[in-house]
Amino acid sequence: MTDTTAPAAPASKDPSFVTALARGLDILRCFTAERQDLGTSEIARLTGLPQPTVWRLCKTLSQLGYLVPGRTPDRLRVGAAVLMLGHAAITRTGIGHVALPLMQQVADEFGISVSLAERNGLDMVVVQRIEAPSILRLNMHVGSALELGNSSLGWAYLAAVEAPIRNAALRKLEKHYGPAAWPQVARDIEQGRQEFAQQGFVTNFAKSHQDVNAIGVPVISPDRQRVMALTCGGAKSSLSTQKLATQVAPAMLALAEKIAPMLSRPVGEER
Repeated sequence: MTDTTAPAAPASKDPSFVTALARGLDILRCFTAERQDLGTSEIARLTGLPQPTVWRLCKTLSQLGYLVPGRTPDRLRVGAAVLMLGHAAITRTGIGHVALPLMQQVADEFGISVSLAERNGLDMVVVQRIEAPSILRLNMHVGSALELGNSSLGWAYLAAVEAPIRNAALRKLEKHYGPAAWPQVARDIEQGRQEFAQQGFVTNFAKSHQDVNAIGVPVISPDRQRVMALTCGGAKSSLSTQKLATQVAPAMLALAEKIAPMLSRPVGEER
């Protein structure tokens, strides 16, 4: 489940920081797979910005093609200009030609769905995905955002990054979840860290979704400067925890090892 509000632009004393641009990007972040069509009042609520400010920014974004009319004239959705940015971001990962066929092999061998994701703020955003035929269909696709603190992708990422990055993320997550939810989230993250240290992958057995078993594996560049994450899973009725741990996990670990060297290569050298 993704956050119900868009993160506000951080306050900055840097004279080169352009607040108007940051607010415009906050508006674009309001639009998700679950919120494809929004009115300006909804955007104002999600961002915490004044309605007149939202109206002016949306007008500018519309003139530039980043927003277009939604289902009705008073509603908006993202335009083709955003799609172009998304395509550029996926291409920038520099591993598409290598990752997809390798992910397909694992998906076909075990009849599972396999996703590759990269961190964006407090989310892990899916950049590549192979969907397995299944009666249980999850609303996950390229561009989907899964919670950094509540997903096998996020737990795998947090387990693998260097301590300063992880600690900074934990502080933000604690503030995000609040005192009621944070203790359980923190326990899940710590369990993932221990699992990664012991076995190289993290488990998510019916935690995020009561009918789904999944595991997560970090993909770490050789210089450790970049970390992505893989996840795979399926209906727990057909994909047991034992099968995941003993059969699927070794294949996913091998997949991560094959993809990892590509994370250090310049874009355009992935083949």
